[in-house]
Order: sequence, then structure tokens, then C-alpha cells
Amino acid sequence: MIACRQYGGFMIGYLNQNAGAVTALATIALLLVTGWYAWTTRALLREAQQSRLMTSEPRVVAYLRTNEVHSNIVQLCIANLSGAAAVGVSARIDKATEWPARFDLSDSKILRDLGFLRPHEVVKFDVGMGPDLFQDDKPAIFEAAIEFESLDGRQFAFEATLKVESVAGFATWRIYGIDDVARRLEEIAKTLAGFTGFKRLQVDSYSSADRHEADRKREEQWEKFRMQQAMQGGPEPQTDA
Repeated sequence: MIACRQYGGFMIGYLNQNAGAVTALATIALLLVTGWYAWTTRALLREAQQSRLMTSEPRVVAYLRTNEVHSNIVQLCIANLSGAAAVGVSARIDKATEWPARFDLSDSKILRDLGFLRPHEVVKFDVGMGPDLFQDDKPAIFEAAIEFESLDGRQFAFEATLKVESVAGFATWRIYGIDDVARRLEEIAKTLAGFTGFKRLQVDSYSSADRHEADRKREEQWEKFRMQQAMQGGPEPQTDA
């Protein structure tokens, strides 16, 4: 007990003698803790700002897909994949190959003036028929460029090379040349010529003369039956009144 009192008195005396140093150490520790809290708060604030910016950031892309109804038609799809609206949307698509011969979307005013896309909105434009987008078994290639802005005025851009072969797996196209068509027509003609043994179905009308002839035959059969019964001595059959 006496030892504890002596140790406590020693510590109190030591702290009283070094009060300045103890205060400085406590202040440094407090500054370190405060700095750590400030750094953590700033990191959380930066992350919150980035999340807010990403939430309000539109993402407009372009890709090729087949028509949902006519799978032989290729469509250009311009989609806003984000949950934020896009404004000032302007798109352009050009042929990187010489085919297809007809391409109505080149320098299209409709694409240039899209203007606004709602969140997750997709607009579709027909590019052409599947077989027309190939030449010598080589698919057509297009260059797409899109410019758009977020609601807070930030500007974005999208550029991509779109290949018709990218829609593989979404449709199956049969491309027939002139020789293929002629061969198939010849096969169909041979198949039709091979069908034999058909009989024409004849449908006759039942006239009054046919009815009288049927009655006459029935009367003759009845007379023959009566004569046979009379020769055999059996009872004469009764006729219907």
C-alpha cells in the first residue's frame, strides 16, 4: 500500500515537472487523429462526387442488330445505356466499304438532329437487307460517330467501327447467286414432275332422270325376287303400303 502511494506520488511529480512535453505530445496525437479524419472525410466526399457524376453521365453507343420482325434486315441501333438523359445528340454513320450501293443514312439529317435520348432509350434505323450488305462474301463496314452532352453541360463522344458480321448469331442469311437459283428451280421442277398416280376427282350431280333409273332398277330386282319366291312356294313377300 505504501509502495503504491509512493509510485503515484512519483508519477504526479514527474508529470508536473514535464507538463509542457506531455501537452505537446497530446497535441500531436490529436492533430494526427484529426488529420486522419479529415483525409477519410475528403476521400468519402470525392467518392460521393464521382458516384453523382457517373449517375448523371449519359452513355450513348451505336451497334448493329437485326430487325425483330424481319430477321433479314440489318438495323442501326443508337442507345442510351445510362440512367441519365442525353441532350444535344448528333450522330453520323458512313460507309467504309463501297457497298451497299444504296445507303440512305449517309449524312442523314435525322441522325444529325436526334437531339434528346431518354434513359435506356433505343432508336433504330434500317441499314439494308442482309444479302445486300455482302460483296464477294465480304461484309460491309461502317464508321459511326456520336456527340452528346449531359444535363449539366459535360460533353461526350462515341466512335466505333461497325461490321455487319457483328450481328452473327442474331440472324441467318441465305445468299443465292444466279447459278444457285437456277439449280434450285431445276430441282423443284424435277420434284413436281415425279409426282404421278394422281386421279381427278369427278363429282356428278344427281338429276331426276338418275332417280327414275334407280327406281326402275329397284323394281326389276323386286320382281325377280317375287318370282323366285313364287317358284319356291314360299309366302309372298309383303310390299310396303
